[in-house]
Amino acid sequence: MSQSPALPRWPLLTLRVTAALVALLALAQPVLAGGFLQGYYPLLNAHLMAAMILSTAVLLSLVASVLVWRLGGGPTAFMLYYGILLVLCVAQITLGFDRVLLLHIPLGIAIFVMSEKFVTDIFRFKPSAAETTSVSAAAKETAEVEA
Repeated sequence: MSQSPALPRWPLLTLRVTAALVALLALAQPVLAGGFLQGYYPLLNAHLMAAMILSTAVLLSLVASVLVWRLGGGPTAFMLYYGILLVLCVAQITLGFDRVLLLHIPLGIAIFVMSEKFVTDIFRFKPSAAETTSVSAAAKETAEVEA
């Protein structure tokens, strides 16, 4: 039985950093919008810029999740998470430019909640557990073939 090489840890670290950035930017968005609604109008432009940066960070998280899956042996769920979040961010920006606040505000809440949940899922992910599962499944499969 051959030993499989250790999976690199840097893809997961990259995903954790980008996911934390997404979560922080999503947290800043309602603060910026609230400041605008309170009468400090320059925060509307800051809200727009933060939305663009948030979308870029979501795209980077999507790329990092692909690396976690391909190089780090992680689950495909992270790719699905950030793929959906990217589509929602693009829709959110479009709704914001069109001033469709009836949909823009609830979608913003959904994006905030999703990004916070995703970052907790990523920080709770234990790569050693995934490696153990895949290695034990492969060993079991090999044992069945040999028998």
